[in-house]
Amino acid sequence: MSNSLTSAADIVVVGAGVVGIATALQLRLAGCAVTLVDRGEPAMETSYGNAGAFAVSDVIPLAEPGVLRKVPGWMLDPLGPLALRWRYLPTLAPWLARFVAASRPKRVAELTRAMAALLNRVNDDYAPLIQRAGLNQLWRRHGNLTLYRSEEEFGAAQAAWDDKRRHGVGWHKLGRAELERDAPQVGKEWQVAVNVPAWSHVDDPYTFSRGLFDAFIREGGRFVQDEVLATACASGRIAGVETANSGRLKADAVVIACGIWSDRFTRQHKYRIPLESERGYHVTLPKAGVALHHFIQCASESFVILPMGNGGLRLAGTVELAHRDAPPDWRRAHILIDKAKRIVGDFDTTDMSVWMGNRPSVPDTVPVIAPAPDVGGLYFATGHGHLGLTLAATTGALLTDMILRRPSGFDVSPYRLDRF
Repeated sequence: MSNSLTSAADIVVVGAGVVGIATALQLRLAGCAVTLVDRGEPAMETSYGNAGAFAVSDVIPLAEPGVLRKVPGWMLDPLGPLALRWRYLPTLAPWLARFVAASRPKRVAELTRAMAALLNRVNDDYAPLIQRAGLNQLWRRHGNLTLYRSEEEFGAAQAAWDDKRRHGVGWHKLGRAELERDAPQVGKEWQVAVNVPAWSHVDDPYTFSRGLFDAFIREGGRFVQDEVLATACASGRIAGVETANSGRLKADAVVIACGIWSDRFTRQHKYRIPLESERGYHVTLPKAGVALHHFIQCASESFVILPMGNGGLRLAGTVELAHRDAPPDWRRAHILIDKAKRIVGDFDTTDMSVWMGNRPSVPDTVPVIAPAPDVGGLYFATGHGHLGLTLAATTGALLTDMILRRPSGFDVSPYRLDRF
């Protein structure tokens, strides 16, 4: 088998979350024969419950300078914006050590450049996919509002915003009068906001992700619902995947895009990707009765309000570091209700639902989008954290260029898997 694949190559993408779906669709549109494999229904795991944002301004990694002094607070406040469960500290310790190491100023600067390079192309990578899938009606390009209680609170964050501007993020500040004009629903407690015009969101992340999947099937893609047990190799090159019920699915290339469950395959090939769960919670309020125009972020309490269709809301955010199989702490979802009412006033909680998902997180925030260093035809796409929906189309575009050996002029070295 040649090392140089053509657009007629047979590709297996393992994982039907939004990253895997977008990657499979891009490869199919490039002419490849693509089989998407997942043990569950498409877009029904973490992609089902995300906050729906294309968060193009999140260029600064989670491990900011000075993060070490914050760790004790995370352990003491189980309902804080970022919480760490005590009982899982021994297993999380190696990941946390790398997380703290990534917070050194020089390293943060490198990581910010790497994230900005990805995020600055998100809208351009998504636009043709959304057009092809017929999903323009779900894509709300209204910008966002990040809220601050006072000039002093905004002042504490301004250096970070200025750094974002230096990395290509356009934004402008709104005073209270402008905020009342643009978002009259926002309570008077909030005096300052930052608007990022390039930020956008989708009405319903599951419907959107499923729409991309439906486009993949319409374009001639194949879906197999089965569990992938292992990759299959021959002479140092990928030969396909072994499944629980369908036998071997042969392939010229395999993309592992299984989110937090990608570690099954990194362990198989003895790669050491430090992957842990950045667990996120949401509350969905289908009958909230609040007509918001913008996606809302609360800076001080690290949660978001997604305007869904027909006046519905989704409240999401907060980070909990714990094992992927740890039982949910539903208090973390319910506290979002009172927080949101302080921003947009009272709303109807009829038929509300709560959800928790395991977002795949690496200590330096920068996802792995890369070929395996010693197995030809094997590629990984994982570690996107809370930016899976945001970076799905860009991840797919980069992997398509890699697999088909198309020159892109884009430096992919920051996303390699052997950096750890």
